[in-house]
Amino acid sequence: MITKSGLWLIILGFLGCASKADDWIQILEHPNAAERARAAIQLGEMGDRRAVLALIQTLKDREPQVRLAASEALGKLGDRQAVDSLIAIVRDPNVMVGLSAVEALGNIGGEKAVETLLRIAQEREGPLSLGAIQSLGTAGGDRSIQALTTALTDRARDVRWVAALTLARIKSQQALAPLIEALPQTDRELRRVMVWALNTIDPSWRTSAPAEEAINRLIDELKLPNQSRYQVVQVLSEMDAEWKTRAGATMDFFVAQLANGDLIARMQAVEALGQIGDARVVPSLLKALKDPNIQVQYIAIKALGELRDTRAVEPLVEALEHRDPGIVSTAALALGELRDTRAVEPLMTILSNTEHGVFRLGTIQTLGVLKDPRATALLTEQLDDTSVQVRRIATEALGEIGDRGAIAPLLKTLNDQSAEVRWAAADALGSIGDASVADSLISIIGKGRIWARRMVRVLDRLDANWREREATLQIETYFLEHIDHPEPEVQWRSAEALGEIATLRARHKLLQTMEQKRTMIIAAAHAFFIRNGIFEAEPLLVQALHQYGTEEMALTYLNAGHPVLARAAHNWARRQGMILLSSPEPGNIRWNSG
Repeated sequence: MITKSGLWLIILGFLGCASKADDWIQILEHPNAAERARAAIQLGEMGDRRAVLALIQTLKDREPQVRLAASEALGKLGDRQAVDSLIAIVRDPNVMVGLSAVEALGNIGGEKAVETLLRIAQEREGPLSLGAIQSLGTAGGDRSIQALTTALTDRARDVRWVAALTLARIKSQQALAPLIEALPQTDRELRRVMVWALNTIDPSWRTSAPAEEAINRLIDELKLPNQSRYQVVQVLSEMDAEWKTRAGATMDFFVAQLANGDLIARMQAVEALGQIGDARVVPSLLKALKDPNIQVQYIAIKALGELRDTRAVEPLVEALEHRDPGIVSTAALALGELRDTRAVEPLMTILSNTEHGVFRLGTIQTLGVLKDPRATALLTEQLDDTSVQVRRIATEALGEIGDRGAIAPLLKTLNDQSAEVRWAAADALGSIGDASVADSLISIIGKGRIWARRMVRVLDRLDANWREREATLQIETYFLEHIDHPEPEVQWRSAEALGEIATLRARHKLLQTMEQKRTMIIAAAHAFFIRNGIFEAEPLLVQALHQYGTEEMALTYLNAGHPVLARAAHNWARRQGMILLSSPEPGNIRWNSG
């Protein structure tokens, strides 16, 4: 029961809010644009619908930042009086204003708003259309779902990506069949998003009637000459791990094609058998190695590698003696897939033959995959090659082998002129796992020759206590001194490195810069503040993104698992006139992950 005094407090509170709302409405007329924008933001936060008419008028403000703030506020208030005025500014000269209006229309909903969003979504006008697709998910309704499922077949990858995520948010069963139908027309990343959407809508979608129909149809479609079989096979494997047990007739069809006099038919048959990947076809592929056409041989070698059947080892070793360097390189890579050390010595012979030039890359890569120390000395010789590719792949191969005899040459390679080779050397040393090289790797952070975040990952693998080393103390001191350097670039690199090193002194310094509200430092070390879940840093992280943001930084915020940062990322993107493609999976840098 509310007492009389309690009732008066409620009334006074309401009157106080009303008075504040009136004050902010008046400030919408302020001569300073920043003040007008602030007033619009405050009115949106207060939720007082008496501000709707004033905010509608503010949509006509001459400054885009004010129009943006007004449209955001109207979206929060959700009053349909604003729909017509918001529709009028979706084509605003400033894209960020149009994106804000589109989002507001989705929040408000209603037939007229949905009609506008449908039209914009169908016009495919870059970020504005993507924003409309997202907003249809908020507005809801059968027409929205129909438009979103249609968007799954759009030519633009971004449109399909956003449509799939939006359908996952709605969780409508109507989306199952269209999502399943769209799977074969996707790349690996987009397929991952669509599968995630299907799992979100219905975890048992693989046993649904639409999935069963799709599996049978796709198996039949493997026979079609223009079919993208690789993608179809990937989709079939995603839908049913045992799908090959149903594909006997399809395999028989392609085996029969190997005897065809038509070259194209034979090439397609060999390729298809390799992509289907069933061990029953190995004998047929081994016969194809003797095909009179070199292209058929090439495809057969690649297919045998994909099948990973050791019956192919000796025939593939024989292929290393082929007159064509491309065949030799492909055979070398295929032997790597088979993981059989019988190939090591023949591969070393090939690598010693410098006539193969760039085709040595497959041989080098396979020697690494086979992890046989006999190849260490020969691979270290490749670290002085003039080709960056050869040096990088040889470095990676030495890391895979893990022979300590490669440590000294790899330490030298940390000074390679190529950044990708330097990183490969650091990673290889981390894989070998000898903690004696930690000091050398720590010093590389101080030289700025390799990104600190990458190097920290390597050091964590080598020595759990590397932060307590004297070498760490030295570079930590260097960065602590240079975080106040007059050059902004030096400040940035120092802050970023301290955030990754994250020793007690580094943490103390970064927290001190937070208290000083040094937004550039916050931006550089944003990963540190996010991982440590420092709530006091939230507004500064938002400000840092606004001032120094990049798309990569915004995506980190978006996938950090923090609603405030995710919203800041969307707002930043909108101000850049773009839509961020969020990942269905959590990011590597998560809020309060330590």
